[in-house]
Amino acid sequence: MRSDQPSFPDVRRPDSGIVLVSPRYVATADRQRAAAAEAVAPYRDNSPPPGFLALTAFGSTDGQTLLTYAQWAGDDDYRRFDGSHAPGAGTGRAQPIRFVPYRSAVHAPGSVPGLVVAPTFDVDGPERQRTSIDALVDGPLSEPVPGLIASHFHVSLDGSRVLNWAEWVDEHAYDEFMRSARPARFLDAITMPGVRGIGGKRYAPLDWVGA
Repeated sequence: MRSDQPSFPDVRRPDSGIVLVSPRYVATADRQRAAAAEAVAPYRDNSPPPGFLALTAFGSTDGQTLLTYAQWAGDDDYRRFDGSHAPGAGTGRAQPIRFVPYRSAVHAPGSVPGLVVAPTFDVDGPERQRTSIDALVDGPLSEPVPGLIASHFHVSLDGSRVLNWAEWVDEHAYDEFMRSARPARFLDAITMPGVRGIGGKRYAPLDWVGA
């Protein structure tokens, strides 16, 4: 399988029918790198499972967390894959959350990200998933945000989560955003019953493998 320089996933690739996201606390940067190699190994060392497209392992910039973002053609393909080899599976690890892409706000197409920030919301069902995302995309994200390349919103299949996969040019741009008045506008847009922000960390890619 292909395993080039770590890169950011093509979130909008048309053949990606489901995304598996799995955060894992690992405590240190050294453990991040080891866990990233472990996450990609089943795909790198064997023939690609049917329906597998790509997996990127990210390390949080604070050195504490590993996050895997795996793209598959469909949920049935993933479910047929041996669960013991799936990203995030195994003793002491949470099962991955299964997401599908919903909407994107793209402000700088073709730009290369330097950072991903991945905040999540806990929500009360599919209607709240869509309503909260629409409020952001049609509200504060309808105009460009300096340094923000794109926000790709995903909804979990169980109706309980929203993931904002936000691609930034670099950490400086994100810091400038956080010091501005814009975060308050984003928070106001999703202040509604049945939507609770969980927060999210900053991530950079550590390893990658694709079919």
